[in-house]
Amino acid sequence: MQIILNDYSSFLGKKGNRFVVKNGDKKEEFAVGNIDQILVAASSGFSTAAVKMALKNEIDIVFLSGWGRPIGRIFPCKLGGTTLTRKKQLEAYYLEKGAGVSKKLVKAKILNQAYFLKSLGKSRKKDFTEVAQANIESTKQIDILGGKIENIRDKLFGIEGLAASRYFTCLTKILPFKGRDKDSKDSVNILLNYGYGILYGETEKACILAGLDPYFGFLHTDRYNKPSMVLDLIEGFRPIIVDRAIVTLFVQKQVGKDFFEEDKEIGEKILSKQGREKIIAAVMERLYTKVNFKGKQTSFQDIMLSQARGVANYLLDSNKEFESFVYKW
Repeated sequence: MQIILNDYSSFLGKKGNRFVVKNGDKKEEFAVGNIDQILVAASSGFSTAAVKMALKNEIDIVFLSGWGRPIGRIFPCKLGGTTLTRKKQLEAYYLEKGAGVSKKLVKAKILNQAYFLKSLGKSRKKDFTEVAQANIESTKQIDILGGKIENIRDKLFGIEGLAASRYFTCLTKILPFKGRDKDSKDSVNILLNYGYGILYGETEKACILAGLDPYFGFLHTDRYNKPSMVLDLIEGFRPIIVDRAIVTLFVQKQVGKDFFEEDKEIGEKILSKQGREKIIAAVMERLYTKVNFKGKQTSFQDIMLSQARGVANYLLDSNKEFESFVYKW
């Protein structure tokens, strides 16, 4: 469970083993054992005691920008993994291991998009089967790629990009937008950006707990201030978590004018307090959804952590295999 601070008058305090959130005359209390993360979506106040209790209980505090991107976090000093994991991560970049992980992550993204399209076709009488099948077939091109990541990166991006273009073209038939554009200010892209931002935070947390360096990826190159390993690991979960959440919001006609407001400083449409509350709740509901994973009912949030740990274990032990997560709806 999360505590979400989404109001400029919010204050997070501590009372015994409980967090106390005050917002004007309203007050809510949360048992520390029920909380795994604190999201700060608006300027809010904290007590030092509350922050210390969060850190003592390994609860990270994530600060989001107005667009939903994590801009910082307060995380316990006890991190997962060891220096050896990060050393092996660096070595893998120059070996075929890094390419192997990248191939499986890209393939999982394409397959998860395809299976999501098939599920949409069943429930909404939209025939997306042909596109979904074409994208599934395109993953065979990934299987035959060989060599180090530097030799196959462009080809992987090309295969992934074509599949993504087909995928979002299908989504334009059920959502009010012209296609995916992270710089666009239409309602769908604003919601996608914010939702993906929340997912970035969850993926970064999984990287840290698994002992991986969030800033050293394989497919997404090491660029200044870019969490490239986070970008590698997040891809396959975008359609499962965020895209599904946003499609549901629109289909259920929950997205209204009160979702958005104009930022007077920059003169652009942004999410309102109500909009942030709805998209955060929708994405978190998906993250906490449990599905069958290796014979057990497991939340998508825990599957993300399992995948990050799977990468780390594969890098440490050549005898282990890494399998990316594919969800068949």
